[in-house]
Amino acid sequence: MSYLINEILLRLAKLVAAGIVGAILYLIALVPLQVSPSFELAALCWISAGVALLLVESGPI
Repeated sequence: MSYLINEILLRLAKLVAAGIVGAILYLIALVPLQVSPSFELAALCWISAGVALLLVESGPI
């Protein structure tokens, strides 16, 4: 049972990490690049951060 809890916590940590990286990407798009804020931009930043974390996690190609 503790393996299941550890796996759930690990997946939640990855979700939070993607959220933090996505928020940083969102702020970079808003402030220096002056893109208009929208939900679509926020979703795209979050999705791209998740994909980037998956690529980093998978190791060398």
